[in-house]
Amino acid sequence: MASDLELVSTLHDKDGSSERDDLPSLIFTLLVTAAAVGTYNNIIFNILKTIFFNHYLEKRKMFRLTAYQITNMTINLFLGVYGIYTFYFSLPDLESVEITARIAGFKEYAIFGAIQCGYNIWALPVGFVWMGEPKSMLMHHIAVIIVAGISCFGTCGLRYHAPFFFGVIEISSVPLALMNFCKNNKDIVESRFPSLLLLCRITFSVVFVLVRVIMWTPLIKDVLYSSGLLAYSCKDVTCMVGVGSFWLSALFLTILQYYWATLIVKGYLDFFGVLPKPMNKDKTE
Repeated sequence: MASDLELVSTLHDKDGSSERDDLPSLIFTLLVTAAAVGTYNNIIFNILKTIFFNHYLEKRKMFRLTAYQITNMTINLFLGVYGIYTFYFSLPDLESVEITARIAGFKEYAIFGAIQCGYNIWALPVGFVWMGEPKSMLMHHIAVIIVAGISCFGTCGLRYHAPFFFGVIEISSVPLALMNFCKNNKDIVESRFPSLLLLCRITFSVVFVLVRVIMWTPLIKDVLYSSGLLAYSCKDVTCMVGVGSFWLSALFLTILQYYWATLIVKGYLDFFGVLPKPMNKDKTE
């Protein structure tokens, strides 16, 4: 019986003609996604500006931020629901699919990568120029573009995992977007929905840890293992650079999820007084 490495090595000789046939439609999907998301964001922004025009001049940046958050929530909700449906109703069990099929098969799921690429190509400059997103989030956009691009356009795109990593996990970003909206509009939210922020915090924390840590871990192990074998068996530098960038980006995204998860857990420990409070250094003897 052939080892996993021997099986994966045969994929380097695979003819990529079927992927090339799908290239125009995938590029079209990517471009349409980026254009549609940008158009939707502008529509939301102009609706907010029209309804609350009396406050626009003094809170212009807040209007842009709110439109951005609503756009993110909408896209993440769509990807999350689409991913959950595909993951639970269309995808065969991991153990029943041969490693070569997990790496080079399931080209019907390339659309997940195309949508993620289009969305993040739009979100990266917007987040950098207008939203002032932190470096970790900007690096997140770049890493997603790399892994989604390879998954979408590569012959060996590990598309078996696309419904989960480009779909299911985004459901955790929906309560996050609502939570950020509540934080940025505290006066309105607390006067009308006083418990909404707490509800969003709890929902986000539970869903994030469940999806991006508990469910993520066993699946990313297969991704890193499979792509590691693929990189190890590469026959030229171009292959090693391409697959290696995928592996490193996937590892970076995993570390980022665990880092964010530790911040969530630490926040709850602080809230419940489990962690010791730091001593006051300014206290005089």
